[in-house]
Amino acid sequence: MEVWESKEHMKVFRNNGNHLKAMKISRNIADKLELINWEAEAIPTWNECKDRLQKKFGRIE
Repeated sequence: MEVWESKEHMKVFRNNGNHLKAMKISRNIADKLELINWEAEAIPTWNECKDRLQKKFGRIE
Protein backbone atom coordinates (compact mmCIF):
# COMPACT_ATOMS: atom_id res chain seq x y z
CA MET A 1 0.00 0.00 0.00
CA GLU A 2 1.21 3.47 -0.81
CA VAL A 3 -0.16 6.66 0.72
CA TRP A 4 0.45 10.04 -0.90
CA GLU A 5 -0.23 13.63 0.12
CA SER A 6 -1.49 14.44 -3.37
CA LYS A 7 -2.06 12.96 -6.82
CA GLU A 8 0.70 15.17 -8.14
CA HIS A 9 3.27 13.68 -5.72
CA MET A 10 2.15 10.17 -6.63
CA LYS A 11 2.42 10.84 -10.38
CA VAL A 12 5.94 12.25 -10.08
CA PHE A 13 7.05 9.13 -8.23
CA ARG A 14 5.13 6.74 -10.51
CA ASN A 15 6.51 8.20 -13.72
CA ASN A 16 10.21 8.39 -12.81
CA GLY A 17 13.25 6.54 -11.59
CA ASN A 18 13.28 3.07 -10.11
CA HIS A 19 9.50 2.78 -9.86
CA LEU A 20 9.11 3.34 -13.59
CA LYS A 21 11.84 0.76 -14.30
CA ALA A 22 10.17 -1.74 -11.96
CA MET A 23 6.78 -1.29 -13.61
CA LYS A 24 8.27 -1.98 -17.05
CA ILE A 25 9.93 -5.16 -15.76
CA SER A 26 6.85 -6.29 -13.83
CA ARG A 27 4.89 -6.63 -17.07
CA ASN A 28 7.23 -9.45 -18.03
CA ILE A 29 7.21 -11.32 -14.71
CA ALA A 30 3.71 -10.84 -13.30
CA ASP A 31 0.55 -12.28 -14.79
CA LYS A 32 -1.67 -9.73 -13.04
CA LEU A 33 -1.10 -6.33 -11.50
CA GLU A 34 -4.02 -4.96 -9.55
CA LEU A 35 -4.43 -1.53 -8.07
CA ILE A 36 -7.03 0.83 -6.81
CA ASN A 37 -6.70 4.55 -6.24
CA TRP A 38 -8.97 6.56 -4.01
CA GLU A 39 -8.90 9.75 -2.03
CA ALA A 40 -9.71 9.70 1.67
CA GLU A 41 -9.39 11.82 4.77
CA ALA A 42 -7.65 9.00 6.68
CA ILE A 43 -5.26 6.22 5.72
CA PRO A 44 -7.31 3.08 5.00
CA THR A 45 -6.72 -0.16 6.85
CA TRP A 46 -5.32 -3.25 5.14
CA ASN A 47 -8.76 -4.85 5.41
CA GLU A 48 -10.42 -1.90 3.67
CA CYS A 49 -7.88 -2.16 0.85
CA LYS A 50 -8.34 -5.92 0.50
CA ASP A 51 -12.13 -5.51 0.48
CA ARG A 52 -11.96 -2.94 -2.32
CA LEU A 53 -9.58 -5.12 -4.34
CA GLN A 54 -11.86 -8.13 -3.89
CA LYS A 55 -14.93 -6.12 -4.96
CA LYS A 56 -13.15 -4.76 -8.04
CA PHE A 57 -11.33 -7.92 -9.16
CA GLY A 58 -13.43 -10.67 -7.57
CA ARG A 59 -10.58 -12.68 -6.11
CA ILE A 60 -10.43 -13.92 -2.55
CA GLU A 61 -7.10 -14.81 -0.92
